[in-house]
Amino acid sequence: MAHFRFTDSGDARIRFLDSGGDDLGAPVIFVPGFTDIADDYTEAVTALGRRTAVVELRGHGRSSAPPEGYDSDTLAADVAAVVDALTDGPVHLMTFSRGTPYAVVWALANPGRVLSLSIGDYVPEEITLPDDVIVGLLDGRWRGTPVHERVDRNAGLATVRAARAQSFWEPLARWQPPLCVVRSPNSPLISAADWSRYRQLFPEARLEEFADSPHDIFRPDRGRYPALVREHIGAVESG
Repeated sequence: MAHFRFTDSGDARIRFLDSGGDDLGAPVIFVPGFTDIADDYTEAVTALGRRTAVVELRGHGRSSAPPEGYDSDTLAADVAAVVDALTDGPVHLMTFSRGTPYAVVWALANPGRVLSLSIGDYVPEEITLPDDVIVGLLDGRWRGTPVHERVDRNAGLATVRAARAQSFWEPLARWQPPLCVVRSPNSPLISAADWSRYRQLFPEARLEEFADSPHDIFRPDRGRYPALVREHIGAVESG
């Protein structure tokens, strides 16, 4: 049965949702987006069909929000802490939105532990944003609740201000992990040019468009992306 747990990552206490159950040899580690908390996924994780952990990066939900330490390497260490809390073996990695670069940083440093990678409506890049954009996000609402109840405001600002523009396209292309990518054509985060780049650099990848979804690809069907990831994992494990 799903329950919340904590693990330490440097000076932060990281909360994560642990679905429980059999990991079938390799659990799923899910790193969701900037305005997400693990509570959003208590039902969706069941569609993955194996033990799954949903990471709350520092500054999110009930994870602690230290005054500094929000660069991509530190956030990737938060991912690592949850991975190691579940297993010392391999995992299947799943992302959504801005959780992607932090998961990918960890994956590129630990390719031997990654059996598959699934990316939800994002590119393999760390993207910088101006303060006015992030303030607008922090002052807004996400999935029916104010973002300031989901993300510590100072931590959110620190995360964006610590970001540096960097691309992971080429390192991922050299590695060629078993890849699944979902795109919403109604969202600007994967442009038509980016989608073509995915096709060119990852000819064996499973690329799917959710034509009826906004950037929140868990709408209108909360279980569709997890079910797709489950299919992808099954195909990878069956060879």
